Amino acid sequence: MIDEKSRSELEYYIRYELRGVYKSRMNEDIYEIEFENMSYSKYFKKLLEKDGIKTKDVKNISKVAIFKDQYIGRIIALLKKERMDELIESMNFQTSVIEFISRNFNPIITSGRESGIIRFKMIDGGENYAYKELKELRFNVSFENGSIIVDISETVKEMFKRVSTVFDLESMTPYYAFSVTDEETAEKCKKLDELSVPYKYSDVHREIYIDFDSLKYEISKFNGN
Repeated sequence: MIDEKSRSELEYYIRYELRGVYKSRMNEDIYEIEFENMSYSKYFKKLLEKDGIKTKDVKNISKVAIFKDQYIGRIIALLKKERMDELIESMNFQTSVIEFISRNFNPIITSGRESGIIRFKMIDGGENYAYKELKELRFNVSFENGSIIVDISETVKEMFKRVSTVFDLESMTPYYAFSVTDEETAEKCKKLDELSVPYKYSDVHREIYIDFDSLKYEISKFNGN
């Protein structure tokens, strides 16, 4: 039986795994989802059919109408697994915790890069599910007044410690960058590489931007390294 709880969970994964733009409604017998893009509705309908879930014929092919007296737990589990695989893959190539969160959770971030306490809500909602995902990924995460709080303060503290051996922290810009001359750029970058500090170099501005919220270091803590 499709109820508000299963509907909420399914629509979270439609937003964040299928990346589909949609609107939905539910009456006594039918749960209907209308996708903005027909390719999403076709794909979603195929998933349902593969799982043996019956749908009602509708004229608008952008709509998928599901009879409510059916079990959709397997579909939710499938999308949940695909979503988790996607998050793990994202962790393999992102360098910044905030970038990872920004790309995968559509957040409104209020703080975090310097303090290491990242507090955010999500533009499209679904904080409860995002909290569980981050917990499963082994982040130090808590839930407070509808906001997700990710504590990476130890990581930020360690990165500041390492960077202080390369740069004078007092010369850091408000956007966590250090100006460098052409002569010292290679040397500074080499030292940061040796210290495993993630950074980005701007040839235009001649600045080295530091990711103090190092995702790689945070992951190493999960593994006890």
